[in-house]
Amino acid sequence: MKKFILKDRKLSIISKILIIIIWILLSVFIDNEVIFPTIKSTFSSLVDIATNSNFLIIIGYSLLRSLIGFMISLFLAMVIGIFSSIFKTIYYLMVPIINFLSSVPTMAIIILALIWLDNEMVPIFVGFIMVFPILYETVLNGILNVDKKIIAMAEIYKVDKSTIIKDIYIPSILLSLNNIISSALGINLKMVIAGEVLSQPKYAIGSNLQLQKMYLNTSGVFAWIIVILLISKIFKYILEGIKNLCIKSRI
Repeated sequence: MKKFILKDRKLSIISKILIIIIWILLSVFIDNEVIFPTIKSTFSSLVDIATNSNFLIIIGYSLLRSLIGFMISLFLAMVIGIFSSIFKTIYYLMVPIINFLSSVPTMAIIILALIWLDNEMVPIFVGFIMVFPILYETVLNGILNVDKKIIAMAEIYKVDKSTIIKDIYIPSILLSLNNIISSALGINLKMVIAGEVLSQPKYAIGSNLQLQKMYLNTSGVFAWIIVILLISKIFKYILEGIKNLCIKSRI
């Protein structure tokens, strides 16, 4: 196992080095900061962004929007998913809704949100709409994958529905969500930032990306992309830490 981990780390380092080499070569070959910035100018823009007095406020607001949209999606996915598994009417009503939400283009959702909502709510709505189908289907599959014999036994012994949900369905749902929660959070954050680019709330990563684009400051765009990647990486480490703590607490 340790050999595989070391090998993965080496490949990851090699991949990062290759990206840097390609970046340097492209910036030298293109030789145009507006089209493709150098590492030096990008790092300079990153320092300027990070030392801005509003930097943490901007990050905080974007993360808050992302978490609000995600938590609403997760809560509704769990509630509706449980009811869909119990009541066939709700299940069949949700099929066309989920198909529609899964198929509609992101840009169309953002445009509709701009018409319906104020600038602050647009990113939250977009993040919610794009992640909800993923979470709902995961919750529903987690419930449907529960062993039918266990449910039949619980019904024979007249176990309360609430107990079945709490002790059988919920653990199965959490196990299913465990596999996709990291990617779902990543998608949610990207969709929230996409919504911010067009809705332009006062404090937002997306608003600053659009501002850098307006000034043709490509190094600033690259710098904000690096910030987003770092945030996603931190999210991933936090989730892995929570998972490890949960595993240890069970042991």
